[in-house]
Amino acid sequence: MLYSAPTIVVGVDGSKSATNAACWAVDEAASRDLPLRLVYVIEPSHLLGPGAEVSRVAAARSALYVARRAVETTGKPVKIETEVIQGKPLAKLLEESRSAAMICVGAIGRKHAHDGVGSTAAALAVSALCPVAVIRRPVGQSATPGTGRVVVHADNGVALHYAFEEARLRQAPLRAISVSPAAGPDDADEKRLAQAQLGRRIDRWTRLYPDVQVEAAVVRGDVDRYLAANDEPDQLFVTDSQECFELCGAHYAGRSVLAVRSKNL
Repeated sequence: MLYSAPTIVVGVDGSKSATNAACWAVDEAASRDLPLRLVYVIEPSHLLGPGAEVSRVAAARSALYVARRAVETTGKPVKIETEVIQGKPLAKLLEESRSAAMICVGAIGRKHAHDGVGSTAAALAVSALCPVAVIRRPVGQSATPGTGRVVVHADNGVALHYAFEEARLRQAPLRAISVSPAAGPDDADEKRLAQAQLGRRIDRWTRLYPDVQVEAAVVRGDVDRYLAANDEPDQLFVTDSQECFELCGAHYAGRSVLAVRSKNL
């Protein structure tokens, strides 16, 4: 089966969250010299009532127009493609992931805004065949989103690679964290050992990315607890896609997350 050339795909659904994700994705496309592909997925025609398909397509095209205009206002040189696709959103975005360099979606789309859970985004991050960015827009943030800090669980080498790439691209500081056991009688020794191991783990990457400002931190408990206590509004957490739920439940907390697969590297 043949697939199209790589693009940066953005799932658009008419929500401000999705438009924000499209603006965030501009740098990804521009840095790779790839087209930015905006897609809107509507229900298959046989599931729509009489006349509903026309109105749904019109609404989709309107949402794509809004997202496109938002991208254009960033003033960054990127080729933009738009398409309305019929099918189930998750299935179609997974299909797009076969050839996409990355898929970007809003943390909470219009369909799930009432309960605060972006179930399609969460399932996509775990199952897609390419990296998936789930982007939230903090209250009061300007129309063009940024990344104030990149955070990564340093136990995963693939996540580390993507985290350094994002920190360089976004010109943001990077915080590499490692989890240490709960405090005990040998707490001081355990912490020194954990700090030394963390330093060795990131040493290769700091040499490869000398322009990235890096902070190494050993944290207690687990990653989820750390993120909850340090929930900076424009923070991007980079993690392995298979660890999304186990590590941090990040999609449900509404954080911006970049989920990557080990075989992507």
